[in-house]
Amino acid sequence: MFKRPVAATVALTTLAAVGLAIPSSAAPSLGSINQAGPGSAGVGDNVWPELGNGGYDVLDQRLDLRFAKGLATYTGTTTLTARATQHLSSFDLDLLGPQVTGVRVNGVPAAWKSTPQGELVITPTKSLRKHLRFVVRVDVRNNLPQATPKDPFPPGLQRYGNWVQTVNQPSGARRIMAVSDHPTQKAPTTFSVTAPTTVNSIANGKLISVRKNGDVTTRVFRESRKIATELIQIGLGPFTVLHRTGPHGLPLRYAVPTAQLKDIEPQLASFDRSIRFMEKRLGRFPGTEAGAYVSALGGELETQGLTLMSADAMTKEGFENNGTEGVVLHEVSHEWFGNSVSPRRWSDLWLNEGHAVFYQYVWSEHAYGAKLVESMRSNYVERGNQILAQGPIAAPDPKKWTGQLSDLRPYGDAQYAGGALALYALRQKVGVPAFEAIERAWVHRYANSTAGTSDFIRLASSVAGEDLGPFLRSWLYGKTFPAMPGHPDWKVGPKP
Repeated sequence: MFKRPVAATVALTTLAAVGLAIPSSAAPSLGSINQAGPGSAGVGDNVWPELGNGGYDVLDQRLDLRFAKGLATYTGTTTLTARATQHLSSFDLDLLGPQVTGVRVNGVPAAWKSTPQGELVITPTKSLRKHLRFVVRVDVRNNLPQATPKDPFPPGLQRYGNWVQTVNQPSGARRIMAVSDHPTQKAPTTFSVTAPTTVNSIANGKLISVRKNGDVTTRVFRESRKIATELIQIGLGPFTVLHRTGPHGLPLRYAVPTAQLKDIEPQLASFDRSIRFMEKRLGRFPGTEAGAYVSALGGELETQGLTLMSADAMTKEGFENNGTEGVVLHEVSHEWFGNSVSPRRWSDLWLNEGHAVFYQYVWSEHAYGAKLVESMRSNYVERGNQILAQGPIAAPDPKKWTGQLSDLRPYGDAQYAGGALALYALRQKVGVPAFEAIERAWVHRYANSTAGTSDFIRLASSVAGEDLGPFLRSWLYGKTFPAMPGHPDWKVGPKP
């Protein structure tokens, strides 16, 4: 369900800071704790207005999941450390589905209520003063029904048999545990996963402890980088974890189905190749470890430092027949575009997916001789009107995603192929050397943070030494594609 091609030659990602985040609350600074008010239920995101929460910034979080035998149920605990950005009488977390069994603020039981829109409204016994660091703990329990092959997997935790994987983009984390489910609230995170010893477990970050207690095993992982909730990966299954070393000593780890280990292992080297390819263009890998969770459930997703990959696609046959090496490159490129530099608003998604598609095309030219210019011409000429059917590249219309697809907004052609075309147009406009300088400056200036379209326009103009605002805005906010620099003969085809 969540594997989405943008063009016949490109298989794409599906269903993806405290320091540079837009302020979490629009409420003014209050002079007296007696004037404390509620934090906002959102951060002002026009695509996902209900995601994220105002009145505080997340500083650190711990997510504890305890799976029962059979993996069909679990209990979870969120322990979130935050700093109030206003005097708070109450504040929200995002939670949709799991049943709350307890809430504490600074160790004291707190009142709470859940809303159908996915807000968990928490009222501490005493108001929280602006700038105060506080700790909130939320305990939940939930069922994890097995998906059937004919039914689409829901966002969040997905289970089939004795396999579990996590697909959160863009709003699935709130379906697992109580979180502030927006990229602007990314924070270092500890994961504690307790499960029957008959299955292995893995999560983002470095494994820091393993504890066996009877027939259950608890593994604790620590992701010291800030991580957005949409990039969380928690996996369970009968897999083996392999450890390798990448460029400049970068630790690589791969969770691979034990039954397919011999068939899949040779293809894992594609991650090392992709990292080296991207480092030559953008500089050093932005994380402290890399690798993949190769899941029997299927799908590809750029979960931070632990890319989700389909086992079928990573077998020798699947790798050769499905263009998997290009998909690996696409997902690895997200470590720079999306994971390190995360979108400030979901309308900025093109900065993730447009870059990943662009570099996937660059890889195809490098590895297979598929000309970049021909890939871009095909999208511009043959698919130009279709690409913008759900709105401009940087201004998607959320109403264009309906029914079950509303969970996927704003993932669409404009963010993938359209974003890549806008980047190619910029390259044509300023020249290859200036474009490459812009790209390097972008991933370094906003590393481990969030940034948006306006930031990209300002940075590109500064690096190129010319005002690129009108040019880029015509591409990113226009309802039709402008003329492509250097290709006056390219014409957008008729509407379908």
